[in-house]
Amino acid sequence: MKKLIEKGLTYVSIAVFLAATVTYLMCSGVRKGDLVSAREMVGILDISELTPSETKRLDELLNREVSPCGDDVSLGKALHDREGCPLAPMAVDFIMDMLMEDYNVEEVSAAYMSRYAALKGLEIPIDGSPRMGAEDPQVMLVVFSDFGCPHCAKAAVALEDLVRSYPDDLAMVYKHYPLKSHPMAEMTAGAAFSAHRQGKFWEMHDTLFSAQGSQLTRERIDAMAVGLGLDIEEFEEDLGSPAATSAIEADVKLGKELGVDGTPTVFVNGRKLDAGMRGVEERVREEFLRHAVLEGRKKTR
Repeated sequence: MKKLIEKGLTYVSIAVFLAATVTYLMCSGVRKGDLVSAREMVGILDISELTPSETKRLDELLNREVSPCGDDVSLGKALHDREGCPLAPMAVDFIMDMLMEDYNVEEVSAAYMSRYAALKGLEIPIDGSPRMGAEDPQVMLVVFSDFGCPHCAKAAVALEDLVRSYPDDLAMVYKHYPLKSHPMAEMTAGAAFSAHRQGKFWEMHDTLFSAQGSQLTRERIDAMAVGLGLDIEEFEEDLGSPAATSAIEADVKLGKELGVDGTPTVFVNGRKLDAGMRGVEERVREEFLRHAVLEGRKKTR
């Protein structure tokens, strides 16, 4: 996990989140009399698996980090009021897991900021990209993927199933991130782009991933296009066109700016999934909770 999170916390993503949250964080602050201790939270917090050193670091983080629900209180205070901030127990579990894996306070704090402290995730442009799911979603997944990547093929199935599980609340956008280590990556990205032009991106997406492990050639890709009912002349013209190259390069450039350095990389409402595909549904549920809290507060204003 440590390696995965270190990869996720690039200078770019940390800088963006710092810029997005600095005003909010400056408004927060914990008065001396408001300090909490993990040992005092009997019935709220189970610290039996923490060492004394880890418990001391947990105390520091409970008092220095802000509530994940945007309240002007510490995470520790938010944990006391779980009805007011249902995200607090999840946020504390996240911190405790990192502490038990030997992260120091600053590393945990940086990870906490990118996942919880910013009320809004990164703004990722999605216009023109292939999309599936709800028209007006509470949660948007953006996946940077490569048709030559075996892990991406497995992730694709899991992500599509997840989107179908929440048809009214969840949507997914695909971004091309072909890796040079995969010989047919750019060709298959171009094929998917061409299919998207004819309204059949997801059909081509599934077909290309299902063909992994077999030898792909330009002729076979053309045969896939015919099998999907695409206009083959239009498909071939689009596949290697400047428009295809430009669109794919734009996705790769965007990915690098967001700290993508491998595939698949998934963003959940603009927050980078820091452990591959592990815990993606948990992250989606967290975003549903965050959405419910913020919407509820809008109604009470």
